[in-house]
Amino acid sequence: MTETLNHDRKQKDKKLYVNPLVIVLFAGIVIGLYGVYRVYKGYESQNWPTIEGKIIVSRISGAKRTIGRRVFIKYEYFVKGNRYVSSQISYTLIIGDYSSSLEILRDYPEGSKVTVRYNPDNSMDAVLKTEISGQISWIFILSVLAVILGLRGLKWQRKF
Repeated sequence: MTETLNHDRKQKDKKLYVNPLVIVLFAGIVIGLYGVYRVYKGYESQNWPTIEGKIIVSRISGAKRTIGRRVFIKYEYFVKGNRYVSSQISYTLIIGDYSSSLEILRDYPEGSKVTVRYNPDNSMDAVLKTEISGQISWIFILSVLAVILGLRGLKWQRKF
């Protein structure tokens, strides 16, 4: 009887185990797909119609120290008489440091008029910048590294 319980317990433990390398591999694939989506939306947004908008919030938010602080831009625009508010600056711009955040703040001061590109199929979807930023490449680099780490690790485990 005890042998049967131990065998059942081992079977349950086996079923619950997920190799962390599989998780890393899966995460790399998901991150890569996310990057592809962001680049696709970035290219798509270049053809969206434009409308005038207004910056209603422009500030740095987050941690009290320089590291971890992020730019927060919120703007409003009107499409067919309906008011929309967005905080999406770009699909491919990754603002990773404090100086980049300050640069964005200078470009979009509170109260300023801006050109907004909005999705004609979903007016809530809008951006201020449409150029494809080279900073998006970090998503793909992270994705490739995670996939390589996952595959190499799994291959190494099979050898032992």
